[in-house]
Amino acid sequence: MTFNLTKITKTSSSFEFRTWDPEGVIFYGDINPKDDWFMLGLRDGRPEIQLHNPWAQLTVGAGPRLDDGRWHQVEVKILGDSLLLGVDGEEVLNLRQVSGPLTKKPQPIMKIALGGLLFPASNLRLPLVPALDACLRQDNWLDRQARTSVSAPTSLRSCAIDSQPGIFFPPGSHAEFNLQGETSSASFCLDGLWAQDQRLDMDRALSRSHDIWTHSCPQNPGNATDTTH
Repeated sequence: MTFNLTKITKTSSSFEFRTWDPEGVIFYGDINPKDDWFMLGLRDGRPEIQLHNPWAQLTVGAGPRLDDGRWHQVEVKILGDSLLLGVDGEEVLNLRQVSGPLTKKPQPIMKIALGGLLFPASNLRLPLVPALDACLRQDNWLDRQARTSVSAPTSLRSCAIDSQPGIFFPPGSHAEFNLQGETSSASFCLDGLWAQDQRLDMDRALSRSHDIWTHSCPQNPGNATDTTH
């Protein structure tokens, strides 16, 4: 999404956030990706801010772990030359003399990306894995009257389903099934497999990977619905 800074009257953004993922980008913003940008993310489950502008260049982590699968309220605010980060109603970070007035920036357009970056991850001051498996709701970004374009779809979703341990699998994870019985082999299929509110197409995934040894359930000729074996 983009904002016209000459029309900005509100300099804070807030949202509710939930994840089991310990590392990734929550949101990124820039006026110029070369010398005026900001990133809020997670590292080891805790909030991390990286910023680079004419007033300051820094990387700092603060606050509690947020990768516990619970909803947390987060607020980022620019107040004068200060940047404030609040988590669940408590101020966890106050950076002074790190910003100038938004309305007096040489370039009047600010871009914000949710759940990703607008430049290579290697350009961060301290690189991290950008992809974040998380949910976002009740988000309010800067001044709606100054918004000139809406956000594109991202990996951050509203996630209406209840969260519990086991729904998040970090990279490199795998699942094992112990099939006990008299027979040495079993035949089965997966039906109705969902992740992050998206139905997984196992047949399509199988055609792209040799590491998936399963398939979706065949159609029942009688009623044309899936059946599980």
